[in-house]
Amino acid sequence: MAAIKVFLDTDVLINWLAKEVDSVTGQALWRASYQILKRVEAGKLRGFITIVNVMELRFVLRRKKRWSEGEIASAIKKIQQIPNLTVLVPTEADMIAAYNLQGRLPLGPFDALYYAIARATADFLISRDQALLTTINRAERKEIALTPEGFLGKIS
Repeated sequence: MAAIKVFLDTDVLINWLAKEVDSVTGQALWRASYQILKRVEAGKLRGFITIVNVMELRFVLRRKKRWSEGEIASAIKKIQQIPNLTVLVPTEADMIAAYNLQGRLPLGPFDALYYAIARATADFLISRDQALLTTINRAERKEIALTPEGFLGKIS
């Protein structure tokens, strides 16, 4: 049986790297993200992100998390070394598909690109952005966009 293919939104990576905890509920957001990445590493899942995710990650870690450049470089290296996690470079076709998706759905440019690439490469898109999850699932008329916890529950 082929490994399930997952596209990871940037927030999933940030949860894991920053060991984020929900400030309201106290839920350790990083745990489910970590479990997914361990399954990718073990080859039980095939993971995908884009170079744009890496750029967004650098921006968030620098500006919002206030990490040093050394910490950021170390985090990016850590991601790049995960076996079975492919960093894709968007093609012209990906950009056109994202543009078309953004024209008919309420998506920002990054989300439109991630959705376009996920449609072409993955079985599921994993994110914490509830508006993105709802938009994708409505457009697809099935549940292919899930939170990390929702995804783990679905495949268990």
